[in-house]
Amino acid sequence: MNVKNSVLMFGVLLMMGCTFRGTLPPADIYPVQWFPGFIMAEQLAKKFPMHNQQDIEALLDKAWDAPFKLINLQTQEVFSADHCRQVLPTITQLETYEPFEFPPFRYLTTMCVATQSIASARPAQYSFLSDFKLDADFPHQAPKNLAFFSSSSEWRDIAQNKTIVSWNQAKAVKLVSTDGNYQAKYQTMTGSSYQELSLIARGDFNHDNIEDILLFAQNNVVGGSYVSFHLFWLTKEDAGSPITLIKEYPVR
Repeated sequence: MNVKNSVLMFGVLLMMGCTFRGTLPPADIYPVQWFPGFIMAEQLAKKFPMHNQQDIEALLDKAWDAPFKLINLQTQEVFSADHCRQVLPTITQLETYEPFEFPPFRYLTTMCVATQSIASARPAQYSFLSDFKLDADFPHQAPKNLAFFSSSSEWRDIAQNKTIVSWNQAKAVKLVSTDGNYQAKYQTMTGSSYQELSLIARGDFNHDNIEDILLFAQNNVVGGSYVSFHLFWLTKEDAGSPITLIKEYPVR
């Protein structure tokens, strides 16, 4: 993985008939990057190097460390799957035949979705997230979608409440620990649950020439066995804009 440091000179760009973006034309290209939290290659039967996006695309066809016996809830078909490409088309319809295998299967397939997204990302011409880091202030800047709720009805109430905008407004959390700018652990103020976030990739995921970030979240209930996994694609459209959600997986 090659990480390239790029610098934008901020200024005024006024063009007839165009809206103000708040920056001069791009001086550099912001490449697609991936970080240690992206561990798809470590889940394979045979280790595979990742030097470029073509290598990441190839991961979709590589055999996992172990296959899963699955059932398609729509067709009731029972089958065995051992690589990402096999499950991605119907991923939302699948469950493991053995219930105890569902958490590791969900973890693996969440990484499959991330792999597909990173492989199809493009370099960006603009970046307003070049200084992004997972720190104590991030929950105040992040959209409310990052808040963890084990109850779907509780999340629906939050989602429908237009006055709640940020993660910290939806559920107050505090930073517990951090590993550089790429990984951090946040816990609710009540201590009932915690989230481990990883910045796993950067790039232009929605192909609008602006750099986005891809976060992986593991959500846990303290003192229980509940665990869930989530991906969030976030962006910032100009220097004065808030961080916004492009999409999430799985969709709630």
